[in-house]
Amino acid sequence: MRVLDAAEICARAPMGELIECLRKAFRDPPSAAVRQIAPIPGGHGDRLLLYMPAFDGAGTGAIKLVTIFPDNGSKGLPTIQAALVVFSATGTPVAVLDGAMVTRLRTGAASALASTYLSRADSVHLLVIGTGALAPYMALAHSTVRPIRRITVSGRREERARETADEIRSLLGGNIEVGIATALAEAVANADIICCATSSAQPVLAGKWLRPGVFLDLVGGFSPAKREVDDEAVLRSRLFVDTFEGALAEAGDLLQPLERGLISRERIEGELSDLVSGRTTGRRSADEIILFKSVGTAIEDLAAAKLIVAADGKRHTGKTP
Repeated sequence: MRVLDAAEICARAPMGELIECLRKAFRDPPSAAVRQIAPIPGGHGDRLLLYMPAFDGAGTGAIKLVTIFPDNGSKGLPTIQAALVVFSATGTPVAVLDGAMVTRLRTGAASALASTYLSRADSVHLLVIGTGALAPYMALAHSTVRPIRRITVSGRREERARETADEIRSLLGGNIEVGIATALAEAVANADIICCATSSAQPVLAGKWLRPGVFLDLVGGFSPAKREVDDEAVLRSRLFVDTFEGALAEAGDLLQPLERGLISRERIEGELSDLVSGRTTGRRSADEIILFKSVGTAIEDLAAAKLIVAADGKRHTGKTP
């Protein structure tokens, strides 16, 4: 059984290839249960374990175990850590992968996949709101599918925003201008694509700031209690999700307006499988504002795991597992 670390995973899952693997996976989605969440004792009572399984029709599967320890920051440790166990079609464990890196890559890839249907093809300015470990990979993903020439980073602390900008430069190379936002409202008004990757419980982005034609990519919140944008942003946008099942259970940005009757279920026009299969039309004009909400799904984990393990098998044994 192989154990693959973050560097090995990055080498085996180039972003462009991963995006196309997800496109294929969402055309014929495997069986994936809704993410299960259980409390973990200790801390301030907010530690969590997430359990995410998916299996395809042949029996090949992946199960991701994620721990969330909000108090880890004070110890210099990551808040979110994970392991992804991969099973062959005979039920044999064949690999254990760094789950945190898989999550960063596949989350970015899912948003980039949505962007190919929902953002303007001429999008050149990306705004990333949030400075966590996911932020650089969201920049990488969006830059893979659109001709991004400028990336702006916004965070609560200027020092951390600058560090994130440096990480993005290191990941993408020197052909893209990367800077930090001095005023968030101005940065939002000038962006073509906005990616929110925060853990905020209160909206950080106001709908009144959005200009026509923007694509709004929300990936941070996965709880009914968390929101990254306000009601006006939702009301001004056409709405899409990664999966209906996950979003309607966990996406506070949509659930809270739904519960208050501000929007109806029908306002959510489609999920990724609808877009890739052509059942739902993506962007129809250059002026419409489109919002994509992703809470993550094991469909993406399995697609990434199969790509990574296949690449490993070719490299080390000459065979595809």
